[in-house]
Amino acid sequence: MRLSLYALVALVCALTAFAFDNLDHEIFDLVAALETSEGKGTTFYSFLAVEPSATSTQISKAYRKRSLELHPDKNPGVANIHDRFARLGVVAQILRDSTKRERYNFYYKNGVPTWKGLGYAYSRWRPGLGFVFVFLVLLTSGLHYVVMRMNHARDTRRVIYFTEAARKAASGAKGRRKVRVPMVEGSTGGESLELVVDGDTVLLPHADGTSTPLSAIAPEPSLSKTWPAQLTRGVWTKLSKKQSQEGGEDEVELEEEEVDEIEGYDVQEGSPTPGPRKSRAAELRAQRLKKDSSATSTTENTEGEEDSASGASGPETRRKKGAGKAAGARRRKMGMKK
Repeated sequence: MRLSLYALVALVCALTAFAFDNLDHEIFDLVAALETSEGKGTTFYSFLAVEPSATSTQISKAYRKRSLELHPDKNPGVANIHDRFARLGVVAQILRDSTKRERYNFYYKNGVPTWKGLGYAYSRWRPGLGFVFVFLVLLTSGLHYVVMRMNHARDTRRVIYFTEAARKAASGAKGRRKVRVPMVEGSTGGESLELVVDGDTVLLPHADGTSTPLSAIAPEPSLSKTWPAQLTRGVWTKLSKKQSQEGGEDEVELEEEEVDEIEGYDVQEGSPTPGPRKSRAAELRAQRLKKDSSATSTTENTEGEEDSASGASGPETRRKKGAGKAAGARRRKMGMKK
């Protein structure tokens, strides 16, 4: 796995080192446009009608002369004359700049590369989001498969080494035999791996007492083991498990309803037909209602007794008060008569 990671890092660094910048893309576009408009094999120098060894002064003079020939006012009605005139100015600007001219001379001598980079291809083609997504998935899947192939080759070499070393250490023994093989081929000290040799089969023992054939450590890579396939299987398994759990809950609810219906009847002794029986929940509700009704009746009785007591004592008090007033009035009358 470490070697494959180093290989990927080296590949990315190499692609970065040979990446093209904006000036390269501008030159590529101009070369393609010139060959389309002026003909195959047209160069910046042939378009300006100068030699590749021309000086900046000669290039400026050739540009003025050529601009008069391609000026839109002097060529009314000519197709693409505006594009050709604008392209002439860009070509002259590149050739008058020493840095840009040096970059163009490199492609002039060596030729424009066929593959101009992902950025150039994307800017010229402008693919849709769906195509980009599919392309990235296929690209990463291919890289994943390449990494698996590299890991498989490395693991296969390790399995072959351990198998041959274990058989050699157990040569001459009958039945199952435990042997220890150095982790590094050719080393006499250091770490070692314990293996079990059973005939021609070499097994890798585990702590729980089980063992695995050594050949199973290096499984064959396949496209079904790449990350898109694994992700799809994982999502499908999760959704299927969720649906099965929901279906199990529905079945449990149906079983509970059936149990409630079955428990709702009792069979009396000597009776051929079952009679209805109250469920436990119905009995609890009846007990609560009974308690509430008894509490309500107790409260009403208490309030009635209080009202009756107050009603009985009230008239006596009023009668006592009334009797006192009458006696006082009689006394006053008797006093007046006297």
